Order: sequence, then C-alpha cells, then structure tokens
Amino acid sequence: MGIRINKPLVKVYSHPRSGTHFLEAFLAENFYSKQKNSFHTFNVVWGHWSNRKVNEKGNPFGKLFGNHYFPGTNNKEPKIYIIRDVRAVAYSIWNTDNFIHKDIAGISFEEFLRTKLDWEETPARKKESNLTIVEHWYKHVQLWEDSLLVDDNLLIVRYEDLVDNPYGVYSSIHEKFFKSKRKLKPEQVNPIAKPLGLLPNKGKKKSYEEKMNSSDLEFIFQFIPMGYKYLDH
Repeated sequence: MGIRINKPLVKVYSHPRSGTHFLEAFLAENFYSKQKNSFHTFNVVWGHWSNRKVNEKGNPFGKLFGNHYFPGTNNKEPKIYIIRDVRAVAYSIWNTDNFIHKDIAGISFEEFLRTKLDWEETPARKKESNLTIVEHWYKHVQLWEDSLLVDDNLLIVRYEDLVDNPYGVYSSIHEKFFKSKRKLKPEQVNPIAKPLGLLPNKGKKKSYEEKMNSSDLEFIFQFIPMGYKYLDH
C-alpha cells in the first residue's frame, strides 16, 4: 500500500517544453520526499499527433503533472504554471525529434519559427492554427497570467529562476501552498541538477543562442515586447 496523501497535490502546468519535469522533480524532492516513490506513471504517450511515441519507463513524478492546456479547462486545485523563455521553448520543440510533424522533420530552425502550427495547446492536439510558435507561447502565457485574477490556487514561476535561485522558488511555493510544513534551510533544498524528462533539455539557459540569428530575434520581437518580464534578460 502506498503512502496516503490527504491534501490535493500541487500539480505542474506549462506550455510544452518549459521545464515541466524539472519542476515536478523539484516539488517531489523538496515537498513530498516521503511520498515521491508513489508518483511514478508508466507507458507515457507523448509527442506530435503525427508521430506519437510511448516511453515505457514513463515519468517518475508523473502524478504531479497537470497538463499543457489553456487555463479554461483546469480546476481550482493547487497548481503551479512554469514559464520558460520563448526562445528556449521554440528551440527545444524544434530540437525534439517527435514534436513537429514527421513530414517536415528536417525543417530549419529559422523556418520553424515562421511556420504556422498544426496544433494548439499541446502538439498532441491536431488543429490548423494561424499562430507561429512565438505567438502561441505568448497567448498561452498571457491566458495563464490572466488566471491569477480568478484562481487563488495558482502560482507562476519562471524556469530561469528555478535554475538560478532554487531556494527563492522553493520559498515562494512554501509560502503559497505549504505554510503548515516545516520550511527547509537553503542548504537542505535539492536544486535538481540532473536533466529530466521524456527527452530532457540540457538543463541550462540560453541553449537557443547557437541557432538564433538577429533576423530571428527581430521576428520574435514583432509579437512580444522586448522587455517582457518572462524573457531571460
């Protein structure tokens, strides 16, 4: 018999490729250390609707996953929405073998940025879209930020802050959802240094820089303010 959990779990929501597994592991290790072994989900199906794959080993912290949808479909249980810089998200989606349509697998990063998506919310959901990945990310983030006005059980964190200041993120989560739980000291917090996920990112910021040129940046900033608070400056 697994360990009993009385309160609803705090679950992780995000735009795809935003550090979802990273935050799930961070939650499990620092807030649910006694229960974490009961969070495993196996045979996870993932990827673009044209190229779905099954990971039999699954996700060790899968029960902490919410979804990648826009916020209107979600309940009012405790949740954290993690935001990663759009440039890193776009690069990670393009660089993940089965996150774009299998017929255009060789598309360049420059072209991918400017191509209208054939999915919405998550690559698993087929839908002809008039949005590029940049516009889709911006819509996703804006809708979730708007939800702060109506959902008291929502916290937004930045992927970059989780990398740079794990104790600061830990403190924000503790204050929001775990006040009755003893607070860890900075040296006790596990920052989760190892990359995680079905096909993990390298766990570092600005990995997109090797592929992004000045014209790509100009394209992105047509849709997103240059000083936007959720960009990694």
